[in-house]
Amino acid sequence: MTESKPQNDPQRPGERPGMRTGVLKRSFVVLRLVVAGAILYWVARTLPWKDELSYRLDDGAVLSSDGVIEGEWKESQADFMFLPGSRLESGWPEEALQAAHEDEVLHVQRRGAAGRGYDWQPGMPRVFGAMDSGLLALALILLLSGNLTIVTRWWRLLALAGCPTTWFNALRLTFIGLFFNAVMPGQTGGDLVKGILAAKENPERRADALVSVLADRIFGMLALAILAVTVILAAGGPFLVLRQGLLGLLLTVVLGLGLYANKSFRKKIGLSALVDRLPIGEKLRKLDEAALLYLRHPAQVAIAFGFSFLNHFCVVLGVYFLGRALGVPLKQVGLLEYLVLVPVANIVAAIPLAPGGWGLGELIYSKLFQLIGASAALGVAVSVTFRLSMLLMGLLGSPFLLLPGNRAAIREAEGTPET
Repeated sequence: MTESKPQNDPQRPGERPGMRTGVLKRSFVVLRLVVAGAILYWVARTLPWKDELSYRLDDGAVLSSDGVIEGEWKESQADFMFLPGSRLESGWPEEALQAAHEDEVLHVQRRGAAGRGYDWQPGMPRVFGAMDSGLLALALILLLSGNLTIVTRWWRLLALAGCPTTWFNALRLTFIGLFFNAVMPGQTGGDLVKGILAAKENPERRADALVSVLADRIFGMLALAILAVTVILAAGGPFLVLRQGLLGLLLTVVLGLGLYANKSFRKKIGLSALVDRLPIGEKLRKLDEAALLYLRHPAQVAIAFGFSFLNHFCVVLGVYFLGRALGVPLKQVGLLEYLVLVPVANIVAAIPLAPGGWGLGELIYSKLFQLIGASAALGVAVSVTFRLSMLLMGLLGSPFLLLPGNRAAIREAEGTPET
C-alpha cells in the first residue's frame, strides 16, 4: 500500500516551493497599487483643474464658479473672467452677476481671514506652469543635502555595528535603496535591498548590517515625531488637534524601546528563552544582540539624532521652497507651518499602504493645508512636487545598479524567504 499524503500538507500537487509565497507577494503589490490609485483618483476629483473664484457669505457659506484669472493670481487683487454662459447662484454681489451675464472682466480683491468677500485659486495646470525655476532648484539642492545627511548617519551606524565602510559606499547603497523606494516601489522595499547589500559585504556580521538599516529608520522617524511635537507645543493654534496623536505615537515608541532594552523586563517575560524556542531562533538572537548594541552607546545615538534633525530641517526647507516656487502664500503657510506640515505628512506617508506614499501623501497635505485655512489644491501641488523631487533623487541611484554583483544581491532580497 502506498502511503497517502497528510491532509495538512500545505503544498498542492504541481506546486513548486515558494510559489504560494510569490503569489502572496504579487497580490500584496497589486493591492497597494489599487489603494494608491483609489486615493489618487479621489484626490484628483476634488482638485480644481480650472481657475476658480469664490465668494463667502456672512453665514460662512461659500459660492464658487469656474473661469480664468487674468494676470498674476498670487497678488491681493486680480481680474477674473467667468466662463461664457456661467449662471451664478443667488447671493453673489451684483457686480459679479453683471460681469458673468455680460462676459466682462470682474475686478476683485482678496478677502481677509474672516468675513464676507472674494477669494480665488488657480487651476492645477496654471500652478505647475508658473513655477519659479530658481526656487525649485534651491529646493532640490536642500532635498539632496538632506539625503546626504542620511548617508552620513547610516555610515556612522554601520561603523558602530562593526561593519565599517567608506562614505561613498554608504552613499551607493543608500541611493540604491532610494531608487527602489521611489522609482520601483513594489514588493521589495528600498531598506531591504540596502540591508541585503550591506549584509553581503559583511558576511561575518550580517545581522549587525541588517539591524543598522532598521536602527537608521527608527532614529529618523523618532526625530521626525519629536520635531513635529515640539513645534506644535510651541506654536499652538490649529495644529493642537494633532498633538494627542503624535504624543501617543512618540511615547509608545519610546516606551517600547525602553522596555525592550530593560534587562529586568526582558528576564521577567522570558524574551531570550522565547527567541531560542522559535524555528529561526539563532538568527533572531543575532538580530537581538545587534539591536541592543546601539542602546549601549548613548553618545553615538545622540549624534545619530543630531544628523536626523539636520536631515529633517533640510527637507522642511526644501518643501518650504517648493511651496514658494508654486506660489503658496507666505501669510497662510510660513516656515513655522511647514515645520509641522512636513513631519506629520511624512510620518503618515510612511505607512506602507501605497507605493512610495503616492496618494496618501497628497491626501494628508490637502487636509493639513485646509486645517490652517490654506488652499487644499496648493497642498496637493506641494505634495506632488515633493514626491516627484524624491523620484529624481531615486533616479540618482540607477547608475549604481549597473555595478557588478548588485543585481544578484537584489534578486536575493526578492527571492530569499529568510531575509
